[in-house]
Amino acid sequence: MPAGSGKSSRPDEDVDRRRGGPAGPVEALMQQADSVTIEGPLDASTRGLIGTDAIARMQPGSFLINTARGGIVDEQALKDALAAGRIGGAALDVFAVEPPVDPELLRLPNFFGTPHIGGGTSEAVLAMGRAAIAGYAGDSASLGMTSKI
Repeated sequence: MPAGSGKSSRPDEDVDRRRGGPAGPVEALMQQADSVTIEGPLDASTRGLIGTDAIARMQPGSFLINTARGGIVDEQALKDALAAGRIGGAALDVFAVEPPVDPELLRLPNFFGTPHIGGGTSEAVLAMGRAAIAGYAGDSASLGMTSKI
């Protein structure tokens, strides 16, 4: 890219600049972060991504938050780490099986679970309605969407 364009030759560098630093591999992030939030899709590359090894790399007292998709965090590994006090706490809005089926995890004092309700806010419902109308009208561009629904 030309100097002074404000854009880099790598998309990751643009993301790094907006976030204030390089993202780096998951392993390094787990070791450095006071809190880790999971945001992303569940697919073959992310299923079980946050398991025993990743959680073991977390700092003592750190927190893990998953509002992305159930299945990314290995809930048994998380329960074991929380019960042993290896991390400070965790909050999940998504579970591998919903509703969650592990009462031991849900009862831990350093665990906070919520029903997968992020899409139930008035703002989310309004946005989904607008997207449906735009898709029906064939006008996804009016909502800033790059492709039709």
